[in-house]
Amino acid sequence: MSNLTPTTIKVVSVALAISLAYWLKKRSKRIDDTEEYDALQPAEFNIGSRGTAAIARPLTYLNSFFKCLQDPYDPHENREGYIALCIAENKIVTDLLAERLMQHGTATTAFSDSQVYGYGSFLGLPVAREAIAYFLTKRFLCPQDASITPEQALEHISPTHVAIGAGGAALINYLFYILGEKGDCCLIPAPYYAAFESDMRGIAGCVPYALEMANPNKGPTTSDLDLAFIAARSKGMRVKFILLTNPNNPLGVIYKPQVISDVITWARKRKLHTIMDEIYALSVHEKPYNSFQSVIRVISNKLGDDVHHIWALSKDFGASGFRVGTLYTQNENLLAALANLNIFSGVSHPMQMITAELLTDDIFVDNFLDAARERLRHSYTICVKKLEEMVLPYVHAEAGLYVYVNFSALLPTKDFSGEAELHELFTNYARVVLTPGESQRDNRPGHFRICYAWVAPEVLGVAMERLSRLVAKIRKMDWSDLNGASLESILQV
Repeated sequence: MSNLTPTTIKVVSVALAISLAYWLKKRSKRIDDTEEYDALQPAEFNIGSRGTAAIARPLTYLNSFFKCLQDPYDPHENREGYIALCIAENKIVTDLLAERLMQHGTATTAFSDSQVYGYGSFLGLPVAREAIAYFLTKRFLCPQDASITPEQALEHISPTHVAIGAGGAALINYLFYILGEKGDCCLIPAPYYAAFESDMRGIAGCVPYALEMANPNKGPTTSDLDLAFIAARSKGMRVKFILLTNPNNPLGVIYKPQVISDVITWARKRKLHTIMDEIYALSVHEKPYNSFQSVIRVISNKLGDDVHHIWALSKDFGASGFRVGTLYTQNENLLAALANLNIFSGVSHPMQMITAELLTDDIFVDNFLDAARERLRHSYTICVKKLEEMVLPYVHAEAGLYVYVNFSALLPTKDFSGEAELHELFTNYARVVLTPGESQRDNRPGHFRICYAWVAPEVLGVAMERLSRLVAKIRKMDWSDLNGASLESILQV
């Protein structure tokens, strides 16, 4: 040290002091080695930003729906329980489907073939894709040809253009993920199915844009499309898709073939992909039952690379729990990408075998659809008859599992706050949960969707009577006087 200058010694001393202070600070944050540490005690970790975003409920009315599950109405045990009319599921045909699937031999078909026990193409088993191609040809492309054979059907729709996924939502998600980029925009005629937004946003990162129409009951015109396209682009959005549901949800109307043709022509001029969701195609309950024409037929099966068809067992067969959706597309690159990605949401092979048997059983399908239409029409009639007694405007439905109703005259304020207050009255005092229009991006406050097929007709009658009593109270009383005491009698149905 004798050779060191005073300046050098000073610099070294300062450096050592800084190093010591840093070491002491770090040491104070460590777990003392002498402390007992429980390695089995889980540490606290935060989830990522994507997980945090996924926590938010995709549907705003789900909390109300959960009340129906926790405290459901029962005519004998719980007459004041909640009744859900907010979920578009067809529960009034469950017995018909269950009877067919419990037939001797169906389970054997599902589990006897060795191919169901191993990996296969994630687009689907060959037998299932062939069955769906046959079904789409017979029911969508050539419904007028009752005698078409499976061999003839596969000449129209190739099984190689069919994919099977875990429900329509999964396949719609993949369409946005594969065909688009994060931030791409999709035009959707409003009002629309509320969960479409999470279907495109959750993983693909695409964004919806509500396409307002001069007449929602007739569908979008080229003028409506032009206005929405220009408005979206003026906001910096990259419009890449248009998504149509036909028959429409929530309106229950069927778009005319010319409307579908015009939309596709318009989209093709702008190089947009058209996604056609025809998940309610076989739930037409107003005669004549052939008023619906699939896009496959409208454009003569010339889907090209830009038109993509979605269907599922969820609605027409009342089997949303089966998680079986179908995609028909002629876009080879899309199918190649999906063959890799669909490992995350493929359908189990036994369920594919059951689906193949079901969709090729023409006698059963014919009888089932006839019975389903009759039951839907019966429940629809119960619903609209009561609405007419209440003098409430509604959209005349031709298909689907719901009716769209205008309650706006009852709102305390003509805005979405007023709609929320009315929804709260429905839920808390009538104990009936409907789908509010705001969640479906309707720009007119006070519209609600009633899903009449989620409950038995007898329960539907109770729900509609409760709503009728509540509507009468609202019309007679000031909103400030509507409370538990004044509305107590509503549940005494």
